[in-house]
Amino acid sequence: MKVRFLKSTEKDFPPPDLPEVVFVGRSNVGKSSLINMITGRNIARVSKEPGRTRMINYFLLDESVYLVDVPGYGFAKVPKREQDRWRRMMESYFRERKENIKMVFLLVDSVVGLQPLDEKMIEWLEFLGIPYTVVLTKVDKASQKEISKTLKQVRNFVGEQAIILSSAKEGKGKREILSRIFSV
Repeated sequence: MKVRFLKSTEKDFPPPDLPEVVFVGRSNVGKSSLINMITGRNIARVSKEPGRTRMINYFLLDESVYLVDVPGYGFAKVPKREQDRWRRMMESYFRERKENIKMVFLLVDSVVGLQPLDEKMIEWLEFLGIPYTVVLTKVDKASQKEISKTLKQVRNFVGEQAIILSSAKEGKGKREILSRIFSV
């Protein structure tokens, strides 16, 4: 599998000639780690500090699909003005690229569970008509009880929508995520 970084941008997106697969979730949910796990390369910058992804990052996978890492939402320690800029950037991105976005992987921390901001993101994606898959991250750090509780909570909110259990550390969920990426 071949992957390369293309660009970080706020609005100068690549031409809409390839399908886009987007990774979205709260700050510190593990988006960059998950991208690194599924590509097998340390291509996305991982940080212990929430809110380090501040632009929309494009990666090209196998010359056939754009992987898109967007800023997280939630508890990043940045000024309100910066959070508002991210929100506007995200709204603009999803509106402008909605025809090109073939799948959104909405990441939810399996220990923390579905949060109000995750629910708003799901409602936003459904409003725009963008298909999504919920990915429960960090299952290696969660107890079976926590995973069951989060699974039940997510299913109650999204119904029979697909849910993938993942662990970037253990490689869990990689095959299922890649299968969904290459089916777009």
